[in-house]
Parts: sequence; C-alpha cells; structure tokens
Amino acid sequence: MLRLLPSVVLAVCLTACGGSKVAHDNNDSSAQTGQGGVIQPSENTKIVSRDGRHYRIAFPESGFNEKKAYKLLLAFHGSGGSALSMQNMARFEKLSDDYIVVYPKSKEVEWDDGCLCNVAHRLDAKDVEFVVDIVNEMHTEYNLLEGENYAVGFSQGGLFSQNMMCKHSELFKGVASVASPMSEQLSLMCNIAEPTNYMMVMGQQDKTLPYGGLKHSNFGLISAPSAIDYIAKQNLIDGEYAEKALVHNVIERVYRNELPITNKLITILGGTHTWTFKNFNTSREVLTFFDNSSDIQLPEHSALYRLDTGDYHVRTMGQSNGKSDIVVLSGANKFFHSDSAWTALIQPMLAEHGKVHVVDRLNNAWSSEVEEPSFASFAQDLPKLLEALKVESVIFIAFANSNLATLMYQNLPNESVTTKGMIWVDPDILLPHSIAQYQSGYVSYMREYKQEFIEHVSEGPWTERTVERVALEREEIEGLISPNNMPMMDWDYYDAVTTQRAEISKQITRIKEMMNYYDDLEASRYLANNLTVPVSIIDSDFERLDIASAEEEETKQGLIKWQTEGTQWSKDITQQTQGDYFALENASHQVLFEHPETVIEALTKMLARE
Repeated sequence: MLRLLPSVVLAVCLTACGGSKVAHDNNDSSAQTGQGGVIQPSENTKIVSRDGRHYRIAFPESGFNEKKAYKLLLAFHGSGGSALSMQNMARFEKLSDDYIVVYPKSKEVEWDDGCLCNVAHRLDAKDVEFVVDIVNEMHTEYNLLEGENYAVGFSQGGLFSQNMMCKHSELFKGVASVASPMSEQLSLMCNIAEPTNYMMVMGQQDKTLPYGGLKHSNFGLISAPSAIDYIAKQNLIDGEYAEKALVHNVIERVYRNELPITNKLITILGGTHTWTFKNFNTSREVLTFFDNSSDIQLPEHSALYRLDTGDYHVRTMGQSNGKSDIVVLSGANKFFHSDSAWTALIQPMLAEHGKVHVVDRLNNAWSSEVEEPSFASFAQDLPKLLEALKVESVIFIAFANSNLATLMYQNLPNESVTTKGMIWVDPDILLPHSIAQYQSGYVSYMREYKQEFIEHVSEGPWTERTVERVALEREEIEGLISPNNMPMMDWDYYDAVTTQRAEISKQITRIKEMMNYYDDLEASRYLANNLTVPVSIIDSDFERLDIASAEEEETKQGLIKWQTEGTQWSKDITQQTQGDYFALENASHQVLFEHPETVIEALTKMLARE
C-alpha cells in the first residue's frame, strides 16, 4: 500500500475507559508539536474520552456561553497526526465565535476513508460510526443549531471528510477537504443522498496526494478536477462551472445549482502538500465557505440565544461601561413593523457609551418562530434572556409599544438583575381613552376574524404591498437621518432585517402581533402605577400628522385627546419616577433615526445617576 506519512507520528496518551468522560487538557500529553508549533493547555478546550477513543472540544477563544446556539464543526487530522496537531494547525476557535469545534482522533494511524485498502479498514476501526456518535452526543450536550453541522479534513483526513459526505450527507450542511483529491475506490462507491455544499483546496504541486491523481493497484487517486466534477454531479449540479483567478496564484472553479448548492475547487498554483498557502488563509476561507453555506446568515455582532421557548436573535455591540448594560427593544411603526431594523442607526451610537444588546422578539428577524407572538410572552422570557446575556445591571430603551414589555418584565423581574432605569421613546399611553384607541380599528377587526385573516395572508396577496411599504419606509428614513449621522447608519443590517418582512411567515407574525396587542394592553393597563425605577420619556408630536389628515371631526377630536392626555401622562410618569422628560416638536415617530442625539442624552443622564 502506498501511503506517505509525516516524518514524525504523534502519540496522544489517554486512559481508555468504557462510556464517556471529560478530562482536562493537562491530562493530555504535556507538550505535543503539530505543524503550527507547541500547543499549551487551554481552558477553552476539553478532552472527551469514549470507549478507548477521544476527541477534543474547542470553544470560542473569546468565550463560551452555554445559552448561545452554536454551529458544529468537525476537523479531521491527516495520516499519522492527532486531534491536537489538527487543532494546532487549523485553530478555528480563534477565528470565529459561531462554532464549537470538535477535533477527533482516529483509532488507527489513519482514518477509514472509504478506500477499503488501509489498516483502519482491515481492523474495522468504525471511524464513520464514531463521528456519527460524536455529532449526536454534541447535539445532546450543547445548544447546537439543527442542520448546521460542518466537516473539514486535511490530507488523509480530507479523504475521510469525503467519506463522511458520501455515507452521511444528511448530517452536514457543508464539507471541505484540504490537500486531498479523491480515492478511485470512493469515487466508485460514493452516494451523496442529500446535496451538500463542498469545497476542495489543493496545491497543484502536491506530491503526497497528487493534484493530477495517482495510478496504483491498491490506492489510486483521481485528479482534483475530476473529483470536483464528480462530486458536483453527485450533488445534483451539472458539469457547467465558472472559473476565475482570485489572485495570481489562486484559481477558483465554482459549480452551483438552484437549490442552492455550491461546490468549488480552489487550486493553488505552486502549492504543495500543506494546510497553509501563499495568498490563501485556509482556516479563514473554510469558515467563510461554511458561513456562506449556512441557512442562518447572521450579520456581524449577531447571535442566537436558546431558551425553552426558542432561539432569540440578539445583536450586541460595545464594551461594558462598568455600570449597566443597555437593552434596546423595538416596537411598532405605523405599518406595525416591529423588529430590530429600527436600531440600525442608534445601536452603533449607543455602543460608544456601553455594551448594547438589541433583542428581536420571537418570530422577528432571525429569532425562532412560535405560534402566538406577543409582548406578554416575550416579557416572560426576558428574565432568562438577560441571564443568558450575562446582564447584571440594565437600562432598557423601549421604542413605541415595546414599553409594554418593560412594564410586564418589571412586574416579574429577574431578581439577580438590577434595573437602573428605563427610557421610553414615544411609548404607549396607558389611559382608558388611549388604550381604546390602540385596541380599535384593525386590531379589533383582525381579532374578530383571526383565522380568516391568517388563511388570507398565507396565500400571499399582501406580499407586493409589503414590499412597497418596506421601500417607502426606507425612503422616508433616509430623509430623516442627518448628514452628520449618515456615516453611522448600518444600511446593510437595516436591509437584511427589512427584506425578511416580505416572507409569508413574517407577514403572519405582523397580523398575529396586532391581534395579540389587545391582550398585551390589557395585561399592562395598570402596571405603570407600580413603577419603582426611574423612567425617562422622549415624546415626539408625531400625532399631529394623523390629526391634520383626519377627515371626520369625531376622529380628529379623539386623536387630539390622545395626544393631549399622552403628553400629560408622560410628564406625570417621569415626575413620579424622578426621570427626565424630553419633548420633540415637528418630529416624526421614527425618533431613533431623526433624533438619536436625544436618546443619547437621555442615556447619559440615566448613567450619571449611578
């Protein structure tokens, strides 16, 4: 059998035992050298021993949060290597906060890579079964996103990653191999049942596992171009591909279909049998490929936190100010859109004053879907969510009707979290006349014909109008942002959130939230009487626009009363709680875009109280 092994075979000494147990890094060999040098024991890595075998679990170097939902990445070492040497070489945990990385160790000197020709096959190492068990155990033990498993291997470990894709494609969203084309034997037996994103990285001058293939009676290789073409066909992609030079020595060949599934070959001109290449950072590029393969395309600063009710999308920016974290909650505008797009400008500005968490309620943006979204259900989850975010002291900033959630939370708070204050921006007014205003019209009508509305919207007739409203809102907001603040506006984030509003599920969320708004108001009706923390209120006069356009005198008088009562109620709340009152004249309801400086002023005054 022709197999070229590294000049030094690394030994990993672990005590074999039945079942599973966790060991500390310092119980591994005291110092082991991989291709990247010597790895020192790390508190971010633990070793799991299972039935005489082991694997290393590496958590993000920036810190692990047991409530955060992660993707799973398995990284397979080459022939004669070890889990430790692969970790030392790839170091994925240093590059991303989104993955828990598992570095397994083969039972024999090589993996059972599907060639039916090596010692692992002859000794029935059951490597494939071992890895399947790891995936299952990891999903049982940790908060991992369903369907977000990935695998990569180097050299013979790359051949093994292909074998895993051929035998268990249903487990992986994406697979990559580095410095490994494909064995002839596997190419004859491979059956990719579930189309999978795949990337092959090969040095054109690789002499160990040659780029151009290898003729051998026991262990033959097909060429890298033949392998990627074959794998693409297995993944239901036809033979058409696009090819271009990324830089002068890096050529990318890409196959895509409409599913969409992407397969690609990265050819490194002059590259040899190695993980690291000139002008190509393999670890970063593998992570980028997996990120692009994911069904969950979270923006920068975003993460999902898992509670019993679902995964909450939270976008966190800024550093601790040593006083309080800032938690921003979105509320509804005139079209009842109520997601974190409204924070695309204010969050980076607030982040100059502390750590800022922007929360999307369930069914909004990237948060999980539930049957009945409401502020009441969110308020029940908020204590656990603050715990997951490791918040010890908080100042809430609530836009529009999200002040209802802060009131319900304060009624049953997390006792281990100190609420230092709340800032309400154009809050719901909890007086009988105003509550009646909010509960009337479409809210009442939809509530009466709930199932009929849901069935109607599910068929898609509101999609075109939703798209038009999203475009109209964007145009209006662009006109509200001052030239000085425009550089701070994160349009990419804003668009990533607002484009989701056209999805049928998000349209249904909007009408369900309107239906459940009635009960949210009832649950909050008297809670403002029990406030024990400072509340500052920013009060715009956006009602003037509705008053001016009202055609019926009765409607106009009702709106005038709503505005007048609301102003006085807001002043009373701030006086009773020793907060600050900010009046904005000739302002729109989109205060977070038009007057972010007022929000910043309210926050700095609140922080100064501590």
